[in-house]
Amino acid sequence: MSLITFQQQVEDLAGVKLKLKINDNRSTMLSVRWEPDCTKVSLHRMFLQAPQNVMQSLACYIRQEHKIISRDIKAFIEDSLKKLDYSHTLDKSKLYSQGRIYNLKELYDEINDDYFKSKLKLFITWFGKPAQRSKSRLTFGLYHDQLKLIKINRLLDRDTVPKYVVSYVIFHEMLHHVCPSYIDEKGMNRVHSKEFKEKELHYKYYDLAQKWIKEQQANYFANF
Repeated sequence: MSLITFQQQVEDLAGVKLKLKINDNRSTMLSVRWEPDCTKVSLHRMFLQAPQNVMQSLACYIRQEHKIISRDIKAFIEDSLKKLDYSHTLDKSKLYSQGRIYNLKELYDEINDDYFKSKLKLFITWFGKPAQRSKSRLTFGLYHDQLKLIKINRLLDRDTVPKYVVSYVIFHEMLHHVCPSYIDEKGMNRVHSKEFKEKELHYKYYDLAQKWIKEQQANYFANF
């Protein structure tokens, strides 16, 4: 569908003239600015393939009949994001898997072989600094879906951290790829589905890892 045809479709549904921009970024999928002389709408290109119910909800939001983004739109965005692949934009030279103690790629390959039949094709790297100040929340790992990238906190690259803990964090992040987040019936984003939690229990050292994390996390807050 051409941009002109798409804009005409949105204007017909919304009943207002628009200044429309189609983007391809990874942050803002939908943005509407209501100005006195013009309604400015920025949409990710995914909306070019949006179903009719989503387009109707979008029109209602543009007309300000809906004060918040509807569950239909949120679910559409969430599902569409899972299909996007921006991994080709990664600068591979900036990915570092070899740490002082652990090599993330080696651990990732072991887990991929043991639990996923080596079918996952993800990237992995360290992030953060070896030491940091005390904070109320410590993030051990992250998964960037569109980049197919796992990031593990350098705080885990220590000889005082058991291998099974580092591997557990990697396994957890790999599960985010296998069991992606979803929008529930209330329109809330759920990161850990029932399936995710069930699969997480399959990790051989799950109980040991959980026990270590609960016992040691306070020390990490205090010492780093």
